[in-house]
Amino acid sequence: MCRNGGRCKLFNNTHSCICKPGYLGRQCQLSDGRGEDYIFFVTDDFWHDKHTVTLVLIKSNNSMDTNLTMCDSPDKSQMSIDEWLKIRHIGLYGHENETAFLIGQNVALTGVVSSEGRSKQCAIISSNEPVRIYAFLKDADFMEGFLVIPLEFLSTNYVIPSFFVQPEAYFYRHTDSLFAIGALYSNTTINITLQIDDGSITYDGANYTTNQTISIVLNENTIFQLSHDTDLTGTTISASKPIAIVSGNRCNTVATLKPDSSFYCQPFMEMILPVNQLDNAYVIPKLALRVNSTVRILAVNNTEVTIQQDDSIISTRTIMSSAFIDFQYDNISSVCSMSDIMVIIYPEDQQNTLIGSFMMTVTGIHQYLYEYDFIVPYVRFENFISITVNSDEINGFILDDQLLNVHDVFNITHNSDLFSSFSLPISQGEHYIVHATKARFGLWVYGDNYGYQGGMAYKT
Repeated sequence: MCRNGGRCKLFNNTHSCICKPGYLGRQCQLSDGRGEDYIFFVTDDFWHDKHTVTLVLIKSNNSMDTNLTMCDSPDKSQMSIDEWLKIRHIGLYGHENETAFLIGQNVALTGVVSSEGRSKQCAIISSNEPVRIYAFLKDADFMEGFLVIPLEFLSTNYVIPSFFVQPEAYFYRHTDSLFAIGALYSNTTINITLQIDDGSITYDGANYTTNQTISIVLNENTIFQLSHDTDLTGTTISASKPIAIVSGNRCNTVATLKPDSSFYCQPFMEMILPVNQLDNAYVIPKLALRVNSTVRILAVNNTEVTIQQDDSIISTRTIMSSAFIDFQYDNISSVCSMSDIMVIIYPEDQQNTLIGSFMMTVTGIHQYLYEYDFIVPYVRFENFISITVNSDEINGFILDDQLLNVHDVFNITHNSDLFSSFSLPISQGEHYIVHATKARFGLWVYGDNYGYQGGMAYKT
């Protein structure tokens, strides 16, 4: 049965689905990740008075009308987004497409930073055609970015990823773990069941410890932020109506700190997938210039997880609901689970360099796309892409109309399939990548101290 308007075709006594534009999968059950409506906000960070916020929108035609409205002044702040940088490329079926990239200087988002508790510091983006949006925070010394999730793929149940909080004495600034919740509709009841390593959170005059629940009600386009000086990973959030969540750390690093250490800290920030958009199988990509990274596996329900590196199983473990395990890797690894899990990667800081840590969501292998139009931020850092793909399809990648020369490939067996991963340097600006055979693959964009998914397929 074909879904989302797909058309069934019979060939050699075999049924297949011809999907409408914007959908993929054997039954057209997946969306290509573009949407017409978005809510955007970021968590607080130590540099909130210095950084700039950039939104990049990617569209596929000239006639699109896109508007942005600030949540705290909807009657005064609506603006049309119509200044675009354009490139042309030959699409998958040989026709010429035009992809437009909005550079964030055209969007005044000064102050879109949540404060502790409730605020209206967010932006609403609406379009008459589907778009993909990336968000960037940039300062002279740091960069962070994430893929913004369209409203139609947000949901009511989440589990929070963050990271161990490093001692503030090393950085002379707050390194709290934190998350922000954005309500899409009025009278949204939200229950936050805490997971705290130590201590308590004080809210509305009451103290809450681990496994206790904070209940709040938010109105439309209202943001609620909560933080703590220990890791909040495993905190679960349920809501009566769909919500959006951004999670991470105010300022952090992944490193072993010593009295004579010289590390920078920077914000960790990701827009979090709801639990109904998670996968149970992942290949962790090769990251260039990274000697070591921490992979965090976060369970939604009790499950058994198998971790594999270099074609050897290094661990088969049971993870309880809302619990997590970490492991280290440097080239390629794979994770499979009996039920859906969240996988986040945290590359390790490199002492006495500008190569810092960041927080990046790993896309499940069932959520890969077969083409990506994406942006590499205009920053002074080195920039790279990493790709994971079934090894049978390692050749045939076309980047900006040029066939890629793939080298330095790392392979791993995942169940009965062989997957490959490689990383390449890439220039600033807009790019388009596709596989000649329409093979699906995972794409990540990253640099010295930022990283994000190039895109992903969402369940519908």
